[in-house]
Amino acid sequence: MDPLKHASIPLLAFLAISKSLSLASVVILVFGAIFPDFDVFFEEHRGYFHSFLFLIPLFAVSLYVQNIYLWLFVFGVGMHFFLDFFSGVLPFLYPVKKRGFGIKVSGIVIFESLPRMNIKYEIIVGYPTKSRGSYVGLSNESLAIALITLIVLLLRLKLLSL
Repeated sequence: MDPLKHASIPLLAFLAISKSLSLASVVILVFGAIFPDFDVFFEEHRGYFHSFLFLIPLFAVSLYVQNIYLWLFVFGVGMHFFLDFFSGVLPFLYPVKKRGFGIKVSGIVIFESLPRMNIKYEIIVGYPTKSRGSYVGLSNESLAIALITLIVLLLRLKLLSL
């Protein structure tokens, strides 16, 4: 999944549930949401920063410290894991076990006398990919999600009015 989706989807979720909003909270959340992909600078992508061996201690520290910004960072990282689980594989115990798992879901709505949905899923097993040094891939879908997120953010920060 590309950085725009990783930043936009958690931010939309946060904008939907947050009562108070600051620019600092947005920046920290977005940084947390894209942070796991910094492992491209190591040997393998979806490695060290995509492991529960990274997330669980971070989560424990956030519970102990009780800092809203650390919680937002951890929320962003957790959302990154969730999104990657549906767009590839996540090596839960990297580097102890490099094999990762993901899920591929597909569905179709059938309109007959009563609409029904046929959902199929597949468990994906794979390994982290060799790092390419950097990656940036953007799609029209990513750009659309990012623009919607930006509009909602500006509305919530009261920098845009309708």
